[in-house]
Amino acid sequence: LACADSLHSNLRNEYENGRLLRLLFKLGFINERPEHVLAPQWAETGDRYVLKLFRDYVFHQTLHSGVPVLDAGHLLTALNKLDAGDSEEILLSSRDGKDLLVVTFADVKRCLENSFVDLVQQAEYAGGVASS
Repeated sequence: LACADSLHSNLRNEYENGRLLRLLFKLGFINERPEHVLAPQWAETGDRYVLKLFRDYVFHQTLHSGVPVLDAGHLLTALNKLDAGDSEEILLSSRDGKDLLVVTFADVKRCLENSFVDLVQQAEYAGGVASS
């Protein structure tokens, strides 16, 4: 029984790691694509802008003094809430502080999925999707 519990626990951990890794892959594939700098349909507006601000919310937080905050708990919590499409509201801010958006994790998840589908469709059309 203890062996089965241990195996179940390890399987659950691997599943959790896989979910979060897929989210990180999607965010990495979407954010700030250099080949789309001049493409108006892929501009960093709308869904892509929300994802850019969310990336900063998760990875680029700083103290008022400008010192980086390296909080793995914040990262894991944010990614888990994103994966679940939580209804909790968060405040996203541009780096210059001029743009403030109040969104839910569900909103961010929708932006992520829509943007990723767009990117996959572009890659499939151009033959750039690798088989997994």
